[in-house]
Formats: sequence, structure tokens, C-alpha cells
Amino acid sequence: MNYQRLSFYFAVFFISAMVMALQIMQSRIFSVTSWYHLSFVVISIAMFGLTLGSLKVYRGDETVFRKNYSLIARKHTMAFAFFIVVGLLAQIFLPLVSDNILKTLINLPLVALAISSAYYHAGVAITVSLTRSPYPIGQIYGADLLGAGLGCLFALLVMESIDTPSGIIFVSCLSFLTALCFPVDRDISGQSFRLGDKFLPLKSTALTLSTLLLCVTLANISIDRPFLYTLFFKNQMLTQKNIDFDAWNSISRVIVLPELENVRPPLWGRSPITPEEYKASYKSLMIDGDASTPITKFDGDFSKLKYLEYDVTNVAYSLPNLRTGAIIGVGGGRDLLSARYFGLEKIWAMDVNPIQIKLLKGDPRFTAYSKLNNLSGVEILYQEARSWFRQNTEKLDVIQMSLIDTWASTGAGAFALSENGLYTVEAWEIFIKNLSDHGVFTVSRWSKDTNSEFVRTLSVAKAALFNLGVQDTKPHIAIIHSGLISTIVVSKSPLSAEQIAALRKTAQDKQFSVVMMPDQADAEGILGTINKAKTMEELYSLSAQQIMDFSPSTDMRPFFFNQARLTKPLDIINMALNSSVVDDVIANGQAKAVMNLYIIILFSFVVVVLVILLPLRKTLKDQRGGSYIYSGSIYFALIGLGFMLIEISFLQALGVFLGHPIFGLSIVLFSLILSAGVGSFLSDLFPLRTLKVQILWCMATCAYAFAVASYINHIFDAFAVSDLPVRIMVSVGMIFPAGILMGFGFPTGLSLTEKFDTRATSWFWGINGAAGIFGSTIGIALNIAIGIDKTLILGGLCYALLAFSFLGFNRTQIPRT
Repeated sequence: MNYQRLSFYFAVFFISAMVMALQIMQSRIFSVTSWYHLSFVVISIAMFGLTLGSLKVYRGDETVFRKNYSLIARKHTMAFAFFIVVGLLAQIFLPLVSDNILKTLINLPLVALAISSAYYHAGVAITVSLTRSPYPIGQIYGADLLGAGLGCLFALLVMESIDTPSGIIFVSCLSFLTALCFPVDRDISGQSFRLGDKFLPLKSTALTLSTLLLCVTLANISIDRPFLYTLFFKNQMLTQKNIDFDAWNSISRVIVLPELENVRPPLWGRSPITPEEYKASYKSLMIDGDASTPITKFDGDFSKLKYLEYDVTNVAYSLPNLRTGAIIGVGGGRDLLSARYFGLEKIWAMDVNPIQIKLLKGDPRFTAYSKLNNLSGVEILYQEARSWFRQNTEKLDVIQMSLIDTWASTGAGAFALSENGLYTVEAWEIFIKNLSDHGVFTVSRWSKDTNSEFVRTLSVAKAALFNLGVQDTKPHIAIIHSGLISTIVVSKSPLSAEQIAALRKTAQDKQFSVVMMPDQADAEGILGTINKAKTMEELYSLSAQQIMDFSPSTDMRPFFFNQARLTKPLDIINMALNSSVVDDVIANGQAKAVMNLYIIILFSFVVVVLVILLPLRKTLKDQRGGSYIYSGSIYFALIGLGFMLIEISFLQALGVFLGHPIFGLSIVLFSLILSAGVGSFLSDLFPLRTLKVQILWCMATCAYAFAVASYINHIFDAFAVSDLPVRIMVSVGMIFPAGILMGFGFPTGLSLTEKFDTRATSWFWGINGAAGIFGSTIGIALNIAIGIDKTLILGGLCYALLAFSFLGFNRTQIPRT
């Protein structure tokens, strides 16, 4: 292999790596500035830009593009690097979301346009490389996918090392250097660009800008208060001068605000008779801009913490004989402090976010402030809860999980929130199994009147008890409410008379509302209706009769925080636009979130129509090849749609299995794209030449998707106790065969369509990307509406339908020239 070809392959490899790293980092910023479900919109924006770039190549002069393919790729890679910075500035300085739907409709396209500009130029560079260079398509596409796969790991490494805005600037820096990897002969003209009256050489300009951006990166990460940071958090603005601590990693941005001294204690479910003289000093720890939890100043005097008795989240601690416990989601340590205050002798407190663990255990500024790490009998763990409980051998008297999400994300219906994996039936079965015979699992949720989001909380509890063999769940459940918080207490054994009396006495003393207790009649409203269910089937049947979806969330539908039914658009739109329809901010917020998803799906559909259907009419008139255009269009649309349905399903399923969406995002993208690259390389060695082999490949890909959908729950259950590295290996092992099989699709399609018209290859590349845009959004909707396993099956069916395209290719005659 000569130097020019090797350099070209490296260039394709690196630009694909930068494109993928950029997508992951931008999704991390979207998780901070907007709601979590919008982080997946980056995929749609990226595919939209890449598709427009491919259409630019398709509509251009094929002779010119083939003659100057490497120079064109170099220029557009430099433009890609420049617009990365433009997109970053739009992301961090423009408010993307608002309570006002109209403002969102205005701001979202502006941010999308700024971000998609980079992907447009990347699309030109990649499409020229794939379809206009003289090298084998399988090898180039393989280099493209291998680069994209390793770009996922690169993004993780960067985000664990520096803040994400600085990481994006660093990607821009490397992209300018990547442009120089595209080999260009010295005697070729056009190696400069015009700026005003001057012509600047590409090479020196790329080196200069790369050096400048490296300096910006180093400056931003070295100073105490960075000048490039996310200014907007959801619906609010916060500047660096109002922040005491700021740290990023791959799963969150954590900030700590200045101390509030001797103020009213932070109680979530405050008793109406909380004495006014109680005071506390604390610092608010905020996760991704809105999940606020206090780091309480503690000097070792527990008598100063008496206010903790007046929070309904702690009602379970009134039960007798509690000695051991566990806290799921340590946050700033408030629940841990409560457990110790109420006398627990041994406490395990865990969190999936290493930044929070480091603050409480390793940062002198906060360890001295909170003193939690010095408490006897306390162990603070950096651990994913489900995995820890699977391995735990000690029975616990109480397990507490209070408000493990953000109020904002609950209100917005967070479709891809890390804590979803903690609110599924499978998770609650694990937690309940870890209880002692008299132990309880206590969960507190935001709930204005206990008849909104909390109905699903009850639904999950009942389903978990049903699966554990409990036929009558009523003696096992108590619900107590105060202010905006409801707390459910779920017992492994029926609550004893002594336990019921203790809960009732605490509720009476603190004027909490007893909503549900084993010895009283069912509550009014939907909560009471759901509690009447005696079987799992009845539970689903009763839920199906409601406008909101109160069915228990499972690992295959882990969307606990979204209860607005996608399948009832008229009801949802009415709820979103008319807040008087539902006197509940949570339900209204979830309806608005689903309406945003409708808007995104509609936007994706419009893009597909404008990019595929309308230009297709003219294209059909211009082509000589007849029906191959129909077969090719259907083929590339199906592989684009099928690939994205399978990818999105893996993303959300493995986000639960691995403990956080960012692990799902990085591991799935790495494994799927890397294995697809391997499949692309193999397609050159073992081409699908005959109709029999082509149809066999279609059926094999479909069958594998069906097999994964059928056994994914069993695989998750079998390896749930394993450490994260083992679960990552299992995930990679599950994805790799799918990726290899799907990797045959694109190069096989191009090799077949090139027989009819070499110019149309970029057109089909564009169709593939446009279908992917639609697939990325519809995949999220399908996962929510019908479940991840069923969406996997639909993705597999897309590959089965490719058989009809292969029949069309084989019936089409190659036109004579």
C-alpha cells in the first residue's frame, strides 16, 4: 500500500473519529442545557448535516469531484473544524429549551442549524472519500467505521479528563490536523482559500488554527473559572461567579453553589408544623444544572439535626428495630446523614457518579465541611446500585431511595435518564430481596396529590411483589404524603401491627397525610384504582384505561418518568397547550416533553420528504437505469432505518444494563460501529454476489435481531451480578455479531448500484442518512410506546425486507453505454 493511499485511509479514519466524538460530547452538553431526551437529538442533527453534505456531492460535477476528491475533502474537513466551534458557542450560549413552546420552536432550529453546519462539511468530506475516490469502497467504509468506533472511546477518555466544552475545542484542534492527512499533490491548484483580498494557504492556516485552539483548550482547563462553559441550565442562567465548584465527567456536570448560612433547613417533604427556629447551613450540589441536593455543614452534634424528623422522606426510620441500611444515590449526603441521625449502626451509601463520591471522601474542602466520611459505621461507595445489591450478602433493615432524579427532568419526562434503571420492576425485585424479614424499601417521589407520577411508583411496587410471589400486596405497602412529596414504604413481609402503629404515630405527630395503610380502605382516585389490582394482568388492564400510562416500568420499557402516552396525541397536545386540563405540573410537563418529541419526529419526517421524495422525482427523470432507482432507494432507506432502530434500542437497553446512558451511548456506538467496520472489510473478501447469498444475509440479520430481542432479558439477568467490565464485555459480545452482519449492507448496496450509475452512489448515501434521521427519532418513540425488544424486532424486519430490493436489482438490466 503506497503512502498516498495509507494517508488517505488515515484521514478518513480520523475525520470519522472526530465526527463521532463530537456527537457524544454534544449530547453530554445537551443533557446539561436541556432535558435528557433531547441529548439523542444530536444524532438526528448530525445525520441531517451529513445527509445534506452527501447531496452536495451528488448534485456536483462528478468529473470534478473524482479529479479533486482529496483536495475537496481537505477543504471541507477544515470547514468542519471551524464550524465545530460555531456549534459549541451556540450550544453553550443560546437557551435551547423553554417552558414556552414557541420559544423552543424558534431556538431549537437556530441551535440545530449552527450544529449541523459542521456535519454538513463532514458529510461532503466523507461522501467524496467514499464515493469519488479510486479506492475500494469496502476498505474506505471500513476505515470510516473503525474511526467512528474508536472515536466513541476517545470521547469517553476526553470527557473523563477535561470539561466537555474544552473537549469539543480540542476536537476542533485535531480536526484541523486531520485535514492535512488528506494527501494533495503540490502541483494541484486550489490549495488556498480567499479571505477578503488575500489568499491563505490551506496547510499553514490549518496549522495556525490548530495551534490557536490547542492554546484555548489549555487555557480553559487551567484557570479556576473557565471562560467557555454552559451558561444556561434548562430554564435558568448561571455564571461562573456564582459557582464554588465545577467539574465535568462523562456522565454529568456537577457544580456546588456558595454556602447558605443559618437558613431554613432544606426539607423536601416538609411537615406543616416544622418549628421555625430550626436552622442549617449548607451548600447546594447541582447535577446537570437542576438536580439539587444539599451538602450539610455538620460539626458532629446530632442534636442540631432534629429537623430531619420533619421530612416525610424519612418516615420509614420511625419503624422499630432498624440497625442496618443502604442509601441509593448518596448525592450530597443528606439521606446518609438522616440514616445516621436515626440510629442506624451500619450504612452503605452508593452513587454512580465518581465526582460526588470524591467530594464527600477525598476533597478536603467538603470532607471537612460535611464530615460524613468520618462517621462510624458508614461506608461511601462508588458503585452502581443494582450491581451492588446483586452481590450483597447481608440482609438490610431499610433501603432508602429518595428523589433520585431531578424535579426538572421529572416534569419534562426524561426519556433517557440514568436513574430509569432504578425504577423498573426488575430493580425493585432486587432491592426487596436484600431486605431482612422485617425490612422495608422506602422510595420518595415528587407528587402534588399522590395521583400523578406516584401512581406508577405504586404500580412498580405491586408488580415487583407479584413477581416475588406475593398474591395480596396490600399488607406490604404504606404511602404517606406531605407537601409535594409522597413516600412509599414497601415491606418484604406484611407490615406488623407494631410497624403500622409506628408509621401512623409519626404521621399524626408531624401532620403528614396517611394515603395508604394496610389497615385502612383504599385511597380515592386513580391510586386506589390501581391498588385494587390482584394480578399483573389486571394491573396492566387498569392502567390501559387511563390517559396517562401508569403501567409498571420494566427493563424493556424503562421510561418511568414518562407517563404521557405517545399513542394518544390529541389528548397529549391538549394537555401540553392547555395547562388547565390537568392541575398537575408533572403531567403537564410530561405532555410538553412528548409534544416536543412529536415536533422532532415531524421535523425528521419533513427532512426525509424534502431530501428523498421531492428530489427523487427529478432524479427518476434523469436516470437511464429504470427500476434500479426504486430498488436502490428502498434498499438504502431500509438499511438506514433498520440500523438506527437496532442502534437506538441497544443504546437505551444497555444504558440500563450498564448503569448509565453515557455508558450505553459510548459502548454501543463503539461496538456497533467498530463491528460494522469489520463487516464492511469482510464484504470485500466475501461479497454477496448471488441472490441466494443476498437473501440468506437478509434472513440471518433479521434472525439475529429476533434472537437478541427474545433473550436480552435473560442475558441481563444472568450477568446483572457481574462487575462493570464484565457487563461491558457481555454488551460488546451481544452487539458485535449484529454489527458485522449490518456492516455488509452499505458496501454491498453501493457495489450493486454502481453497476448502473456511478454518479448515483452519493444519492443513495444521502438516502441512507435521511432515513437514519427519521429512524433515530422514531426509534426513541417506539421504545417508549411498545418496548425496546419489540423495536429490535422491527429493526430486524427492515433487513428481512431488503430481499425485495435484491430481487429488483437482479431483475434490472445493466444499461448499455
